[in-house]
Amino acid sequence: MITYQKYFMQPFEVVERKGLGHPDTLADGISESISRALSNIYLDDFGQILHHNIDKVLIIAGKSKPEYGGGAILAPPSVIIGGRATKTLSRPIYEIIEEAVADFLHQTVDNLKDFKIEPRAEEGAPELRSLIGRGANDTSIGVGFSPLNFVEELVINLERHVREVYGVGEDIKIMAIREGDHLRTVLAVAMVSKYIGSREEYEEAKLKVAEKIKKIVDAEVNVNCADSGDNIYLTVTGTSIEMGDDGATGRGNRGNGLITPMRPMTMEAIAGKNPVSHVGKIYNVLAQRAASEITEITGVREAYVTLVSRIGSPLNQPLLRSVRIHGDVERSLAIESNINSILDYWLDETDDLVEEFVKGKLTIY
Repeated sequence: MITYQKYFMQPFEVVERKGLGHPDTLADGISESISRALSNIYLDDFGQILHHNIDKVLIIAGKSKPEYGGGAILAPPSVIIGGRATKTLSRPIYEIIEEAVADFLHQTVDNLKDFKIEPRAEEGAPELRSLIGRGANDTSIGVGFSPLNFVEELVINLERHVREVYGVGEDIKIMAIREGDHLRTVLAVAMVSKYIGSREEYEEAKLKVAEKIKKIVDAEVNVNCADSGDNIYLTVTGTSIEMGDDGATGRGNRGNGLITPMRPMTMEAIAGKNPVSHVGKIYNVLAQRAASEITEITGVREAYVTLVSRIGSPLNQPLLRSVRIHGDVERSLAIESNINSILDYWLDETDDLVEEFVKGKLTIY
């Protein structure tokens, strides 16, 4: 199904990103790290990736006592890993999970040293395990759109600039609201206590964050709006999982790294699903890539792709494949043939995606 619409700009939009140290993003990262670790061991042990879906990670916040110039962790956060995973030949599943979680957190959050890991993943149902390499192991929705607009590009890039401010941790949440030509941003930025010696230094770091953003874009900037009295966003580790907030896989950014309620989105948790047959992962990446290529067609300003799978069916035979294009394009057999060829190509590329997933080449949160 292909539909055509004239391009128009929404009168307002809301765009959000939860940064790499946000609890929900950390849960996504843990899920995906475990999936990669399992996939590599399955390849070594069996020569193929077996059934798994580690998309039920829950992070329970600990307790901390941040102080200017230091502070302490009173109780470490806990990482509970649910989901399904086929047993390997060479190593216990719990051992693979513990190593993957520890490696990911140590590489992602510089000042997070202590945490608990509770693996609870068990083997999946036989009928789902049997679908690996044979067909879709779920009935799921994949959506993608292209290109990112100005506000979306801004939000996805701001995190890097904010992290350049001395004292800023990894837990950064960015919300942008555009009304007409007016742009407002609200940021929650975790400050690392050992780098902040006083309230004055804390306020100076907040000011530097705002100044950094205003050099990039003409916008109203608000940083750490909940600060009141002695209650400020000061952390020992740079992430709120030390005390302030829990995290769960699938509650954060969508596959393009953003939360965009004015655009089509799926609630599917992408991270942690197996890269061979789990369409909840594969179709979201394919839809995004197909949409990007469709926008290269002359006259197409925006493309939206929706793919719906049917459990048990071949991945290149979705139950629904739909494209909506915005721009100055007239319906024609040539255009529709081009679009269908693009969809056919990407739906036949599912095998080639596996290596990208396993080697961590794809950014999906």
